[in-house]
Amino acid sequence: MISKSPRHSPWETYYCLTEYAAEAGAQTADADFVPEDGGGGGGNEGVRLVIWDLDDTFWQGTISEGEVSINDDHVAMILALTNRGIINSICSKNDYDVAKAKLEALGIWDYFVFPEIAWQPKGAMVKNIIRNVQLRPETVMFIDDNETNLNEAKYYLPKLQVAAPDFIKGLLADPRFAGKPDPSATRLARYKVLETKQVEKAAAAGDNTKFLRDSEIRVSFHTDILEQFPRIHELVNRTNQLNFTKNRWPEDIEAAREVFLQEETKFGGHSGYVKVADRYGKYGICGFYSIQQEDSQHFLFSCRSMNMGVEQYVWTRLNRPFVRVNGGVISDLDAPVDWISVVDDADADIEPAANDFRKRLKLCIRGACDMSMLSNFLRVQVDTVEELTFAYQGWEICALPRIVALHEDLQRPENQEIVAKLPGLPPGRFESDINVGTCDVYVMSFSQETFQGQYKHRRTGLIVPMGHFSLGHWLDQKLDYTKVSYDDILSHGVQNVSRERWAFLASEFEFVGGFNPLQFSSDLAQVFAKLTGKGKHVIIVGLNEVVGHNKPMLEVFGKVNRIVIPMARAAGFDFIDINQLVRNEEDLTPDAGGSHYSRETYYKLSQIILSLIKNKTVISEAA
Repeated sequence: MISKSPRHSPWETYYCLTEYAAEAGAQTADADFVPEDGGGGGGNEGVRLVIWDLDDTFWQGTISEGEVSINDDHVAMILALTNRGIINSICSKNDYDVAKAKLEALGIWDYFVFPEIAWQPKGAMVKNIIRNVQLRPETVMFIDDNETNLNEAKYYLPKLQVAAPDFIKGLLADPRFAGKPDPSATRLARYKVLETKQVEKAAAAGDNTKFLRDSEIRVSFHTDILEQFPRIHELVNRTNQLNFTKNRWPEDIEAAREVFLQEETKFGGHSGYVKVADRYGKYGICGFYSIQQEDSQHFLFSCRSMNMGVEQYVWTRLNRPFVRVNGGVISDLDAPVDWISVVDDADADIEPAANDFRKRLKLCIRGACDMSMLSNFLRVQVDTVEELTFAYQGWEICALPRIVALHEDLQRPENQEIVAKLPGLPPGRFESDINVGTCDVYVMSFSQETFQGQYKHRRTGLIVPMGHFSLGHWLDQKLDYTKVSYDDILSHGVQNVSRERWAFLASEFEFVGGFNPLQFSSDLAQVFAKLTGKGKHVIIVGLNEVVGHNKPMLEVFGKVNRIVIPMARAAGFDFIDINQLVRNEEDLTPDAGGSHYSRETYYKLSQIILSLIKNKTVISEAA
């Protein structure tokens, strides 16, 4: 199997899986074959499906020629296999209605899925059954009294397990048929749902997209992973062809739990599981993801949701994190999906109408790394526009009110020419949805207002914030970049800056210091005026100024709060006091500095925000 590695850092680009998915599909015997959750193996692999011939196999005689002799043990065996979670199907050269009537009379017709009963070659019919059931051939046993039929099926499916009727007597004692206890026949019910879907899909006359739209597919995202750990452990270690990363955990569940908890300790990561349902049934927990710094540690899905577009939808909803594909997968994550909706719980019978607010609203999240972590919980619930701090060639690109306030200044061609000559400005640096107002709700925090130096153009008065990770710019330890030589910045590791651009900064701009409360208040007033003028719902998240070891930073956060809080309340915005959630160091990340919170804290914060959005939406619609 071809191994793919990223051509660029996952921080700068996302790997497109389209080409690789095509390659993987070409190397698979049939691109429609997908595995049930389970490992690979050879001829001794556990059997998940038994395909029965009828004449002189399941019963004695040929039903098209008259009565047949029924073996009661075989009838009981169908029920026993079902109770073990093993599915049954039929491949028989017969009249469909005659065979069905006989099996109905025996009370077992409904225990078979995807029966192929026709006067057709059996190799093709067996292949069609396995394609519909979405299993690998090596997990299937085909039983037939005719050796030619067995050989024909093996020709199409070399890894298929086959047997003659004399094998049936010892079938239940064979370890390959141990299965798993399923007294409620939930696995059979799941395949009956799949069978119904296949029938309706065929009725859609080949329009698969229309069928998917009509299927009313719903997903829900959940973070209580430890409560559902046995199922998630099974998914991580058993899924294959929809397991993009294939990073396994120890088989021992307690050891696996410890590995998971270790994976969760890093700041910037988030994990969750996905439930799936549609109008045909509920499929339970079908997916799991664990993202660390935009890089997928785990990204996997069960075959229960195969061909529904769930993995593509989840990937997009998670903001397309980097996925390093390990081994073969039969899926293209880049494929567009617009027929899936998010609900609170896909297992719920009826989704409350009030949850429709998610389908109508778009949320803008703006701020630093605190908002970045929060966005992990929000983007899976509502459509988001994320304006967050990021690194660009070593420069820290902060989502500051100053950037929004520059919008009017930059309408002047003269100012456009000036900023075009500055170093460290990525395309779209001065763009914000606040200026155009396409979002309905704006969630903002202001934790990096003191992190960048302010540089003022000597002639026009244009003030631009700038900061490079290799040059001091945090809090009060800012360098005046106009006094630093070009050779000095190179010695500090600054790259991708030409001598001409650095000279332009030094000659055309003057350093006017760091955080300026008056400038910040003025910029904030402009931002708030834009949003109130457009009638937007605004939620301000306050800064932690109480809990943590980094007292200078907490003191600065307090200064920012003293400016933001009265202005937000005067504007009628919702304000969330973060210190109602952050009460002790357990609510922070392990470094306990004070600016980064625990996952549980971010989750609670996300629920408060969603509740505020939902309540305001319901009130406004009632009015």
